[in-house]
Amino acid sequence: MKESIRIVLLAPGNEEARLRKPFEELEEGLRNELGKDRVRLAYVSVSSPSLAEVAAEAAANDIARIRILPLFLTSGGPLEKEIPEQVSVVRAQVPQLNVELLKPVGEHPRMRTLLHALAREAARL
Repeated sequence: MKESIRIVLLAPGNEEARLRKPFEELEEGLRNELGKDRVRLAYVSVSSPSLAEVAAEAAANDIARIRILPLFLTSGGPLEKEIPEQVSVVRAQVPQLNVELLKPVGEHPRMRTLLHALAREAARL
């Protein structure tokens, strides 16, 4: 049997719906593309669902593994303390779930290439 994996898009939380909307649209697009059971959005703070809630939901849905993709440009800020602490809590509360914390999207070589392209495009305007 193939291992079931869910990607968790981990975004900064915000009380303002308009600031959460881009993350929600990303989740919706990926769910349409990859399948609704393959992708879930979670927030670091303020907003719901939290990483712990999404992890518990994954376990309840017989998901064996979550891969957490932080939607941050750098590994500083919440990725230094808050997110690793939340991951530790999830591992303790849901030990049957394999939890992998990926590097933030901003550190991915393709993201750097995209940002360079956008900056070069802006310089031509």
